[in-house]
Amino acid sequence: MFDPLRQSFNPLKNITYKKARELADVLYTVYPQGENTLTVRNGRRELLQALLTAKRFDRIRGNEEVQGVVDDMLMSPVLKRVFCSRPNFTFTPRSLIAARLNRAELGNFDALVLGLVLIAQYEGQVIIPDFGFYGREAHAALVREGRLVAGVYSLNELAPKLRHSGS
Repeated sequence: MFDPLRQSFNPLKNITYKKARELADVLYTVYPQGENTLTVRNGRRELLQALLTAKRFDRIRGNEEVQGVVDDMLMSPVLKRVFCSRPNFTFTPRSLIAARLNRAELGNFDALVLGLVLIAQYEGQVIIPDFGFYGREAHAALVREGRLVAGVYSLNELAPKLRHSGS
């Protein structure tokens, strides 16, 4: 059981290109402003490079866009502690992991970032009861890989790409 109020992990430890690409994509979805602009495209590329070279989140260095994204995330005491403290939680292959992400307790922003990073981190079957909140177009790969079980109230909660990815 992962409890963000007590446990921490390093999402950058042994990060691969594929994981860094996925992490950069989902982190940028937290900030949807100007999603199709050149600045965002270049920022994603720069964030990808920074994720591959940094050892911890608080050591990510990049251009102004990247620093803004990282600095904004790490303003949260919960996110800073989870991603930058000495890790006391590991993702072991074939383990079942449940995450206690109480949005009323953490706030929507912290719960969203933690949820997206946890989804990107885990390599097994992913079950997301509130996929209307956590689901992003980048998660279409989970559908294609047959690794996603998602709960939604209505398909209208999902981005069009996700609505059609299972058909």
